[in-house]
Amino acid sequence: MPSVNGALNTPAPPWWTSMSSQPPSRKHNGSDVQSQIPEHIEDKPARNLPQQSHSTAHDSMTRSRSDNSQSGMNGTVRELAPLQDQDGVGGAGYDPVSEDNPASYDLLAPTEEEQKKEYSLEKRSQLLFSREHLQVIFNDPSLLFKFTAFLTSQRPQSLPLLVYYLDTLKAIRAIHYANAILEGLDSVKGHDFTCQPVEKTTNPLLEQRANEAFDVLAREDLPAYITSLYISVVTLSITKRVTGSLPPHLREASEGLAEVFCLTDPSRPDNPIVFASEEFNRTTQYGMTYALGRNCRFLQGPGTSPDSTRRIRDSVKEGRHHQEVFLNYRRDGSPFMNLLMTAPLCDSRGKIRYFIGAQVDVSGLVKECAELESLQRLLELREKGNTAPNVHRPSPEKRDEFQELCEMLNMSELSTVRKHGGKMHSDSQDDSDTQSIHSQQPRLLLKDPYDNVNSVAARVSGKLGGIYQNYLLVRPHPSLRILFASPSQRVPGILQSPFLDRIGGSPRVREELTAAFADGRGVTAKVRWLSRSQEEGRSRWIHCTPLVGINGQIGVWMVVIVDDERAVVTRNWKPAPPVPSSITRSTRSRSVSGRGQQSFDTSMRNGSLRSESPNSLLIG
Repeated sequence: MPSVNGALNTPAPPWWTSMSSQPPSRKHNGSDVQSQIPEHIEDKPARNLPQQSHSTAHDSMTRSRSDNSQSGMNGTVRELAPLQDQDGVGGAGYDPVSEDNPASYDLLAPTEEEQKKEYSLEKRSQLLFSREHLQVIFNDPSLLFKFTAFLTSQRPQSLPLLVYYLDTLKAIRAIHYANAILEGLDSVKGHDFTCQPVEKTTNPLLEQRANEAFDVLAREDLPAYITSLYISVVTLSITKRVTGSLPPHLREASEGLAEVFCLTDPSRPDNPIVFASEEFNRTTQYGMTYALGRNCRFLQGPGTSPDSTRRIRDSVKEGRHHQEVFLNYRRDGSPFMNLLMTAPLCDSRGKIRYFIGAQVDVSGLVKECAELESLQRLLELREKGNTAPNVHRPSPEKRDEFQELCEMLNMSELSTVRKHGGKMHSDSQDDSDTQSIHSQQPRLLLKDPYDNVNSVAARVSGKLGGIYQNYLLVRPHPSLRILFASPSQRVPGILQSPFLDRIGGSPRVREELTAAFADGRGVTAKVRWLSRSQEEGRSRWIHCTPLVGINGQIGVWMVVIVDDERAVVTRNWKPAPPVPSSITRSTRSRSVSGRGQQSFDTSMRNGSLRSESPNSLLIG
């Protein structure tokens, strides 16, 4: 075959003929290593190997690769190109873990960047209920309005403290404005007294009281506000889970979400757990033999807020319902954010017999900052290395003390400013503008546009939040009598009545429910819920979860009732019973004198009064 330069290729001598009697050596990591040549190669006949081309293109390619490879035709060895990039391998970032942490599975110590990005639920929990988080809320008018609307609707007992704090903050900002005017004072030539410096006004006692009031709001009201938001989210998720309308990709994540219950007995020492659901054991990783007979405090850990435990303990002593979001720990030491809703269970005489507790793991909501724009903003500030602005200090962004003071004025004060503002700088006065004067405007706007806030009574026995507002506790099979009921379901005669008497519709549903109760299997069913006002029944979903005792037997059933979203609620009307003819005859024969008798006879003939009318309706 002609070569590139047009010459014929001639057979090349065998490549081993140019080798010396000693095998050639090659450098490997700075040391001479003898290349091993198999002996059977020498016995094979010579092969014609093509001779290398010496074209210009080939020479340029060879020169470009001269640093990494060489020709193997003259006994030289080709060096392979590196397959891996060794940059960054070894060195910093690969130090082994020095401390022994039973809760950790890491072998390498995290780098500084990893430590900054590493997510910690315990740290997020501290940030969630921190004073700094409330400062972010108070620095944004829209966020502050939602917070004050929540206090107005659900925690009216906190309004006096809120008003007190706002007044102290207004006084502090008035002092800041006075100091800003003081800084702008210039000396007047010829008047020596104007040259003397004037100290700024401070009021440490006022600032101390404002800080203490703010601390109480952050310690008591901020957790209640966050709990209310999470209950709204959980209620929507559990409702869709029970009714089967939850999207498929969320069903697995919500498995067992509405089945974590425990029942405690306050009449026994330390209010121990006497019954618990299987999902309670799966969530906490504590077995029945350990959990039953103990107080729930075994779920507490180093990151559990003592204020949360205090509020729960006080609610049990006072016999009222309570809801709290706080940090708990599983048996392996891993933390989880627990949304706890507790309520007392009273008998027919109003005596508290037990406490029911419903728990939901909301760690995912905390991690994703769900429904908390304020927390997301705080995290963004932290990522930039900043902190939330102190509401008790002049804002460096606004740089206008008077603007900050005006933001604190209420409607009455603003009306006064509109009417009298600037009169000292005007030669004419106009008092005709009175349309914006309202001397008795409320300090806080009571109308709540925030749809997610749940309206909960301050002290209602047995009331749980959100999805758990409608529930029953039923004795195990074969009794199946209703033992306790939520306030919304506590109608006369419901306690100690058969649960299945409330189930209408197809007999097959009753039979399958009875079989599930007998087998001790949790069941969710769509039923026709019977009541005195609705004989045909109302379309509802029931979510039944067994609570197991120390001997492994079912002690009670927790039945959560959820209204069917797609059902149309209609009123049942009944026709009025017919009036007996004897009453009609006695009325007609009654002696009525003059115009009254004539009017009655006329109305009977015209049909405006009818004793028996199929169109006469009575609310059932």
